[in-house]
Amino acid sequence: MRNNRPKELWKVVVADILVGALALGLVVFFQLGLPILQAKSRSRARQAQREQQEQTVQVIAPNGGAETPAAVPTEPPAPTEAAEPAGEETPAPQENGLDGLASGVVPTPEPTPDTRTEWQIRFADHFTDEVVITDHSYTSPQVSITIETKEFDAGNGKSVYHVADIYVASLDNFRTYTANNELEYWSTQDAMEMDRDSHAILTISGDFYSYQPKGFLVRNGELYMSDQTWCDLCVLYDSGVMACYGRDEYVVEDVWSRGVAQAWNFGPSLLDENGHVKPDYELSEAVSFPNPRSAVGYYEPGHYCFVVVDGRQDGYSKGMTVPELAQVFEELGCTCAYNLDGGGSALMTFLHERYSRQSNGAGRELGDMLIVTEEGWEDRR
Repeated sequence: MRNNRPKELWKVVVADILVGALALGLVVFFQLGLPILQAKSRSRARQAQREQQEQTVQVIAPNGGAETPAAVPTEPPAPTEAAEPAGEETPAPQENGLDGLASGVVPTPEPTPDTRTEWQIRFADHFTDEVVITDHSYTSPQVSITIETKEFDAGNGKSVYHVADIYVASLDNFRTYTANNELEYWSTQDAMEMDRDSHAILTISGDFYSYQPKGFLVRNGELYMSDQTWCDLCVLYDSGVMACYGRDEYVVEDVWSRGVAQAWNFGPSLLDENGHVKPDYELSEAVSFPNPRSAVGYYEPGHYCFVVVDGRQDGYSKGMTVPELAQVFEELGCTCAYNLDGGGSALMTFLHERYSRQSNGAGRELGDMLIVTEEGWEDRR
């Protein structure tokens, strides 16, 4: 009987070798092969991702030929501006100055400067952009006049008087007009002729300067005489301030040095330093009785008033005494008021018509008038 043990041992040896080789193969696979496979797998995944990102967009060629692939960008497109409406051009940036004008672009206008005077700004509510005229008022950018006719009854008869409330843009609108437009002693002229020649909107009789051989008289900034006199003095300064002085309360040189537009020499001054009626007035007997009166009053620079009292007309108006006239100005609220030439001279004109009723009908010729005016107003009526 043959012995089979060597053959069986050989099988065992071969089996051990195979098992060892298999084990070694597994070790090599897991150490080398598996990482390679994983790397290849990742490579294929990245390739597939790139291919997906690089998919082409099929575009039909204009000639119907082959489709042209267009690459799809891998980054998001930059934001685009909103499309302009068809047919409209995008406006060019606005330019200033000559270059802008040359290109047809209107430059931004400069702010309009405010050219109004101080008084126009302060009293803006009283002025109007255009000339507005009624039977009793006149307003424009430079002048505002409102006239009221009132009655005064002191117990011994009625007096009719006219009050013109006045605002002006400057002293160019408040002037004195002398007879025949000259500064001559004893020069007189018909009041209505003076009214028309001066182109006045409003007038009242002045201080009859041409009758006075002496005095401190200034007309529209021009010094006519510079004498100290016994009269009360009324001064309208270049600043628009009006001041009244007693005969011993001023020095001509001192007043003149401050800049004088007008100096009227008649009087008396009607109010005290507090704007009240004075306790007494130095008057001649002839002017102490009720009479027609003319006077000028002052509120503040740029704001004045004229008062004319009708008188010597039985059944209509008897006139006023000086204290009664002063009472009118106190009630008006003036801080300064000054009596001017009255009697047959007392007159107010408005829009080239007599507004008051003179005692002697046609009136007398005058030496001067206080006027309110502005250039070219008659052409805009």
